[in-house]
Amino acid sequence: MNRAAAVLILLLLAGATAKTLVTGQYVSYVKAGLWPLLVVSVVLLALFAAAKGHQPKVAWLLVLPALALLLISPQSLGSYAANNAGTVLRQSDEYPPLPDGDPVEVKVFDYASRAVFDGGRTLAGRRVKLVGFTSTGPHGERLLVRMILTCCAADGRPVKIVMNNGAQFPDDTWVEVTGSYVDATVTDGVNGEKIPSIDVEDVVGIAQPERPYE
Repeated sequence: MNRAAAVLILLLLAGATAKTLVTGQYVSYVKAGLWPLLVVSVVLLALFAAAKGHQPKVAWLLVLPALALLLISPQSLGSYAANNAGTVLRQSDEYPPLPDGDPVEVKVFDYASRAVFDGGRTLAGRRVKLVGFTSTGPHGERLLVRMILTCCAADGRPVKIVMNNGAQFPDDTWVEVTGSYVDATVTDGVNGEKIPSIDVEDVVGIAQPERPYE
């Protein structure tokens, strides 16, 4: 590969990465908090482009991710990924009282963890508002799901909640659910973990959030 082609490819990749940052598309690929590393990547790619040196022919493969970033608008992980992975929760040492509000906005992960590991103690008597997408459970239950990332979409794992009395939205519909804790669980057919429930008071369809992952 000649020098001009190598510079062009590196600048193309740097520009494509910068585009995902400016447009906010990067949150479909990686955890939102990792944006500083993407900025560093853009700078390094630009520096590599400015450096002198022969580039191997295999460097042409860098064109593929650059074109993908420029031409494809990725979809966030949805019900297919959720149905093929077990619900993921993490126990905390303590669960402080929920903040003020009626209903109070709670993350799906936080609600599920409190319901399973704290027996719903801090959820009892409170109306909560959750945001996630719909999916279908192992026995036909209507689920509210939110994917969580450790690093990037490749390691995305679902957190699932059964919606009792929830409206019948198609899978992969983003919804805002208002309801209250109920002491009921089902078993996840993938990994055998408990999936908690929520008694739904109201559910409305919404647009996908700017940050689809928790």
